[in-house]
Amino acid sequence: MKVKRLKRASRVLTFFRYKFGYIPPYSILLDGTFCQEALKCKINLREQLPKYLRDEGLEMFVTECESPLYGALCIAQQFKVAKCPHRPLRSAADCIAHMARRSLKNKEAENKKKKILYFVATQDSALLQKLRSLGGVPLMSIRYNAILLEKPSEESEKIAESSTTKNEPDELQRVKQLRKVELGEEAPKHRKREAKGPNPLSCKKKKKIQRNNDGGVPGAFGKRKKEDDKGEFN
Repeated sequence: MKVKRLKRASRVLTFFRYKFGYIPPYSILLDGTFCQEALKCKINLREQLPKYLRDEGLEMFVTECESPLYGALCIAQQFKVAKCPHRPLRSAADCIAHMARRSLKNKEAENKKKKILYFVATQDSALLQKLRSLGGVPLMSIRYNAILLEKPSEESEKIAESSTTKNEPDELQRVKQLRKVELGEEAPKHRKREAKGPNPLSCKKKKKIQRNNDGGVPGAFGKRKKEDDKGEFN
């Protein structure tokens, strides 16, 4: 596994960890297209995904609405089934999109004790585009015979930026209050800087005129100029 690809995935994971609360152990929601592509490229998902995401405790799920082909079905049977409320069953793409939206709502609800935030692994381009526009969901697909974690979409970056700007004043107030409680003092006030004199080390010193024994000053090209009684040079 290339180091460059691992570093890129690490940057994406850091973004989703601090902006959207995705922390190990991760939960990955796979569909039949992803399993079929993994079978075609001979990728062992149970072995490669933990290495790629650097999480040995991650869990992989498929939805109840999933009805993959036989080859992909053999792979999907290894994973857990994420329960969905769809009766009758929907298409796999609609079900996964619903599960992703529901996981984001569970994240926002503070009274939820257990929050499951799903990564989505799929080869369905329409589903990927829908989840990119939703924002806040890490997306994975197989490209060039390797698993690839997509960089955050524009919508994800907008949501992260707006939430950071919104929470910034509250965070500053919280830090000030904690400092006042713990240290019993307010934040130090900035003192006005007083104007000081010039730095003596940066000032140029006056050059002393070197004189010869006869009172002359050596001029250019080794010539000497004589000083008259008035202090002028001839």
